[in-house]
Amino acid sequence: LQPDRQAEASKQPDPFKVTAAAAAGSSGNGSGRIGQIDTQQLRDKLENAVRVMQTGLVERDTEVRLLMLAAMCREHILLIGPPGTAKSEVGRRLSQLIQGSYFERLLTRFSVPEELFGPLSMRALEEDKYVRQTRGYLPEAQVAFIDEIFKANSAILNTLLTILNERLFDNGSQRIKVPLVTLVGASNELPESEELDALYDRFLIKKEVKQVTVSGLTQMLDYYAGNSYDEEVDNGSSSSSSTGVRTGAMQVDPSARLTMDDFQHTRT
Repeated sequence: LQPDRQAEASKQPDPFKVTAAAAAGSSGNGSGRIGQIDTQQLRDKLENAVRVMQTGLVERDTEVRLLMLAAMCREHILLIGPPGTAKSEVGRRLSQLIQGSYFERLLTRFSVPEELFGPLSMRALEEDKYVRQTRGYLPEAQVAFIDEIFKANSAILNTLLTILNERLFDNGSQRIKVPLVTLVGASNELPESEELDALYDRFLIKKEVKQVTVSGLTQMLDYYAGNSYDEEVDNGSSSSSSTGVRTGAMQVDPSARLTMDDFQHTRT
């Protein structure tokens, strides 16, 4: 740089320092506002959400935190591991936490688009329109879990890619926005076909999920026996599942509950 350009550049504020100062706020303790976000309040909500989602899960702290990270970034997460490792449970807990609409489906080689995107409208067909009834299906879900996602065939793949990447769904002649916050994909193995590479790349966060260790198994048995789990869940009825977790009604303070506005504001 020329000397005068160097002097001019030295006068420009460092954007990283400006952002850090804004995040810290006037008190310097990490509280403040960035745009419409109260950073301290959001941090408290996230810490509470992680704590609630981890209750009763064994050796799944990393998966819970990565799921929260994906949701706050409005990205998608892929969990790869054997059956019975609570992959679907973390997705269900997120939907309960934010009280959002939830969609779950297990794919096979013979799955058809109607299983994910809804059945065709018979009335619309009478009017020569190709329209799906999407209520209760993936195009209207805020949190979704799709097991064995790499078994999606070509009839499902193109539409699924558009939903994941652009949050758009072509329903007849209309292109509608999808309110999807995050999709949790699960598989027992990595994709083998090259046509699935695009789907694999749609997941920004990928995590291998392993079976619980011997010490974790002992802790899980304690939960089943009610030795320690009842102390962690506040008067919630719980039941055991085949995934190695005991699920109960999650007790969340309404003032500390994450909302859709929290996810939207962090994205914008």
